[in-house]
Amino acid sequence: MGIYNRAAFMLTLFRDHIFKSRTPLVVVLNVTFRCNLRCGYCYGQYFDRQDEDFKTDELLSLIDGLAKLGTRSITLGGGEPLIRDDIGLIVERIKKNKIECGFNTNGILVGKRIESLKKADMICVSIDGPKEKNDLNRGAGSFEKIMAGIDAALAAGIKVHTTTVITRYNYDAVDWVVEMARNKGIQAEFNFLFNQSEGKTDSDSFMADNQKLKAAANRIADLKAKGAPILFSEKVYRYVADWPDFSQRIILGKTPDFDYIPCSAGRFMMFIDADGKVYPCVQLIDVFKALDFRQSGLKAAWDNCGQHQCRACYFPCFNEFNSIMTLNPKVIASQVINTIKGR
Repeated sequence: MGIYNRAAFMLTLFRDHIFKSRTPLVVVLNVTFRCNLRCGYCYGQYFDRQDEDFKTDELLSLIDGLAKLGTRSITLGGGEPLIRDDIGLIVERIKKNKIECGFNTNGILVGKRIESLKKADMICVSIDGPKEKNDLNRGAGSFEKIMAGIDAALAAGIKVHTTTVITRYNYDAVDWVVEMARNKGIQAEFNFLFNQSEGKTDSDSFMADNQKLKAAANRIADLKAKGAPILFSEKVYRYVADWPDFSQRIILGKTPDFDYIPCSAGRFMMFIDADGKVYPCVQLIDVFKALDFRQSGLKAAWDNCGQHQCRACYFPCFNEFNSIMTLNPKVIASQVINTIKGR
């Protein structure tokens, strides 16, 4: 986020803590189910979905509604968001509402959509290691296209960072990813397998064993502690390494019997899927009874998100967010430093 957005973000956060209120400060908006890759671990198996896309006017109206609710950051995802021909209009509406705009993209269409991407604040490109490891996760022939997308974005002056999903195929690729990021002058983000949408995919075959995942998380944390260009704090990667059992990706209903980072989804974060259903978090697809904002209205769909029963998970991206939302001083200080450095 820029300085203005981060200041507005923090002021709203402090206000909500004081008055015990809720604001969807951070929103992930999936604008399509369509995708041009077939990643084996995809949490929603979007490449097989046949749902009709949002109409342009539906999305523009939705963005206006999110602005009225106080949203400060929207990340566009999918599927692959760059598949949409109107993606430039969507970015323009987000920026018109003075909301930060980011992208989660597989990178394949970056060159084709470069003018639209120049209007965004940042893009996050998925890459899972060197060619042989990346392609086992994301499909044969994807590595070269992803790297070309990263290079095209950087050449156009677009702010880029990468995200890598740790699986049994690439748990030992952490150093390669970090070195690639260092060479390109960007940051690397690491994540682990999301909770899976019921009946859509089964990523268990991609799951590494607990010891390999703990070793990977500790390696990421060690590199971060030494100043490597890694997004998110050392704290959240150590938290991953200490997670008791990676087969339990989320903890529902009960209070964990270990020191955990409380979930802030549904209070400060919202996820809107490409079928219009509004969830507290992407990991609660088919777990939480979501409302379609087109039928219930956006405010009612957001209010419904406060009823979820998820208590904790081990995912770095969400726990970095949760640490900020619970006003963890070390994580907030790291964010302040990133703002000063323009990250």
